[in-house]
Amino acid sequence: METVKGRIEVFSLLFLLLTNTACLTANGVPRNLAGGYAPAELSGEVKAAADFAVTEQSKRELVPLKLMRISGAERQIVAGTNYRFILIAADRSGLARQARVEVFRDLKSHFWLKSWEWL
Repeated sequence: METVKGRIEVFSLLFLLLTNTACLTANGVPRNLAGGYAPAELSGEVKAAADFAVTEQSKRELVPLKLMRISGAERQIVAGTNYRFILIAADRSGLARQARVEVFRDLKSHFWLKSWEWL
């Protein structure tokens, strides 16, 4: 009985070790997990989400903003798509600032600005 119990403990320990390391790359950075955010190419979808975010934030701040650049784009497929990225937006005086932005696109292709954080 002790050997069976010992084997189960060893198997359980190995299983935990393997499942934890399976989620890591060689340098220890987590891989993309199902349901999580994954890197996104700077496609038309990402650009549309960024354009929407800048337009919406312009309305909220009552200041015209212009999208200058997008970086670090990620997306998450849910019942729709979440987009997360860093962008640079400039006001009419040309002052450019970075913002961390999250946008949701629903199944009917309507965008929603979830968060905007000036950095």
